[in-house]
Amino acid sequence: MLSLSRKIGEKLIIGDNIVITILSSDRGTIRIGIEAPKDIPIYRKEIYDKIVSLNQLASKSDVSQLKEAISNNSIILKNKLESKKADNQNSNN
Repeated sequence: MLSLSRKIGEKLIIGDNIVITILSSDRGTIRIGIEAPKDIPIYRKEIYDKIVSLNQLASKSDVSQLKEAISNNSIILKNKLESKKADNQNSNN
């Protein structure tokens, strides 16, 4: 980890297109400004961790639900196909 000291108004440059500016410091809290392209997501760490956790939870539950839905749809489609076959055979006789 790179550790730097900065004063209010000073900036950090990350890559070619991200600028972090130290805006203020008050009682142990530092306020920063971030300039970055709109396609680069910026999250506070606690928010990012929550997003990751919810995505992992959703991916686990969705797979089992998706498997069940596919199985149920396969049975329904098979029954419809068999019904159409029977209807076609009855209409040909």
